[in-house]
Amino acid sequence: MIMATGLRPPAERTKDLNFIGELLEKGIIKPVIDRKYQFEQIAEAHRYIDIGHKKGNVVITLVNNIKD
Repeated sequence: MIMATGLRPPAERTKDLNFIGELLEKGIIKPVIDRKYQFEQIAEAHRYIDIGHKKGNVVITLVNNIKD
């Protein structure tokens, strides 16, 4: 199990995050993204999360370049 918490020394967190990045690049683990919202839609994203039906992560994009 990998724990990237703020309580661990920065060097350990960096090591863990690099390891997770490698797993992502190799396709060993894949993030599950349920929906994507633009920053301007953040209230809508919160409402969606609050209904309790999300099946993955909800992504908030800070720039207007969302691609489905």
